[in-house]
Amino acid sequence: MAGNRALAWAGATAAVGGGVGLALPTAHYLPSHLPPGAAEPDLDLGLRLACAGALALAFALAVLTLRRHQAEPLAFTTLTGIAVAGILLRYLVITLPGADRLAPSAAVQPTAGAWVLLASGLVLAATGLAAAAAAQRGR
Repeated sequence: MAGNRALAWAGATAAVGGGVGLALPTAHYLPSHLPPGAAEPDLDLGLRLACAGALALAFALAVLTLRRHQAEPLAFTTLTGIAVAGILLRYLVITLPGADRLAPSAAVQPTAGAWVLLASGLVLAATGLAAAAAAQRGR
């Protein structure tokens, strides 16, 4: 029971932390050094909205877990964590090096927002897996 509460609080905290990460910039670059018409290397609005939806769902699952005192709802945060971490890993691995090749003088680098979102996604995935294991042990 206490383990479920701790996991739920960890999931809720990770979801709120990810929300903070969404508000932060995800790339540092010099806009004046990007070629005309080049896309900004920062995480775009569509991906931010996808992450926001996943984080809101994770927060709702954590609240549901706290109210029901069961680990089953929290186990689904594994999926939201994988979604957020997957978006950020793809962004970091593909987008940033691609932008740097497009305009090397822009010196594109990931910033705090990218790392906070990635950490939030990984924590949510780990929390969901731990909740799933706790639910399985409880049966």
